[in-house]
Amino acid sequence: MIGTLDSQVIKKFKEFQEKTGKYLDLDIEDVEFEESFPFNDDENVILIGSKNIASHEELSGINDKNGLPVYDASSNINTYVDENKFPNQVFEVENNDNPDISFASEGNSSAGTNFIIHQNKYFVNNHRTVMKFTNKYYSKYIYYNIFRMKEQYGFKRGYTPSQKELKRLEIRIPIPKDYNEKYKSIDIQKVIVEFLEYSFDNLERIKSNIDKRYEIVSKMKKSLIPSTFKRTAIKNTFKKYAKENNIDFDITDIEFDIKRIHAKNKDEVICKKRMGFTPKTDNNGDINWFSVSDLTNQDGLYIDVPNSTKKTTMKLIKEQVDSNNTGKSEKLIPIKKGDILVSFKLTVGTVKIYNSDLPAYCNEAIDILTLDKDFDNRYIAYNCILEYSKYGTKTNNGITLNDDDKEKIRIFIPKDLPNYTSYKLQQILADFIEHMDKEIDEKYFKKYNRFYEVVELLRETYLKRTFSKIVWS
Repeated sequence: MIGTLDSQVIKKFKEFQEKTGKYLDLDIEDVEFEESFPFNDDENVILIGSKNIASHEELSGINDKNGLPVYDASSNINTYVDENKFPNQVFEVENNDNPDISFASEGNSSAGTNFIIHQNKYFVNNHRTVMKFTNKYYSKYIYYNIFRMKEQYGFKRGYTPSQKELKRLEIRIPIPKDYNEKYKSIDIQKVIVEFLEYSFDNLERIKSNIDKRYEIVSKMKKSLIPSTFKRTAIKNTFKKYAKENNIDFDITDIEFDIKRIHAKNKDEVICKKRMGFTPKTDNNGDINWFSVSDLTNQDGLYIDVPNSTKKTTMKLIKEQVDSNNTGKSEKLIPIKKGDILVSFKLTVGTVKIYNSDLPAYCNEAIDILTLDKDFDNRYIAYNCILEYSKYGTKTNNGITLNDDDKEKIRIFIPKDLPNYTSYKLQQILADFIEHMDKEIDEKYFKKYNRFYEVVELLRETYLKRTFSKIVWS
């Protein structure tokens, strides 16, 4: 079959020619396409499996700043590794003008996705497939054609698109035929990629303008909590809110005591603080277990049970954390509804309130705060969002807070006012923060998120109309 580009793509391509003054001697509507099967074309496409260096955990401990980038199935770049350590695992691009591509070829949700265009030397670790090309195919043209493989071919959990499987699928792409001596097939492939990237650059400029507005609103949202506690910047906003909600004091009327979540002087402390641990596993077990990723992967202030359970048992937990089997270890105390969970490693300051009646546990990168009865957990959680991220020590793996850092964390507790206890004031301030947070979301973020969706939709439209709407005859 012979095909031609969609009429709308032809129209946009002519606009691209006119605006750039390029390729004016190429009549794009006369360019013909034929189907090709790059995964089956052994003469022109080489498929190479990944050459593993280390496990995820071992990779996280490697960081040779001047080394080669390591690409892994679960992320674009894990770290950098000295090529002399693993000389037999190094990949090298033979022609940077027609670079290698790699993509995830196995994983819970990544198979057939996560495409990378490589330059120079690099490592590929853990379930990736590398593609190298002759001059029949321009690699970036192939990249733009196949990066929706997961969507098109339904790769799912447990499915491995190995090299053999990829050949069986007979993935087809439209390849332009030679147009004349000046415009061979690969030249036209490069021109089409340039046209697409020119169009994407225009979309990026639009997105950049949205980004600037989004950043301003994000700063507004981040300043909401500190400005509430500093009072002056939010005075007029609170006055309006107070009037609407029958509150008869100004925010400037409130005075604050400084309390702590951790201190040597126990009179300053407002909660019981403890931390979790990583358990040994047992195939017979099934315990609700939080990791930092569980906290970061859920929106909002509240969190229910973790997305996944940990295969372990209470018996094994007791043996691990309480070798004398006294049952008195703090780590045996489950998280209860209303407790505050705060990460203090890597994603410092991610804060959630546990909102389930089911018992749960967590790993050692999370602080569990069980508040005394005089303190509102939402109000304290908002304080923690503000304060945790101010402190910590930089390490190779991010930022970590130790107990000395945590002693610096300030919790602003309002003093009683006439007709208002401290606890009631905490509730009012928490309600006010949530009201303002919602108002910012409604006024700004929803609008900007819709703009982002439109930009992404336009990007997909360019790709789909260019490659999926070929008119075949």
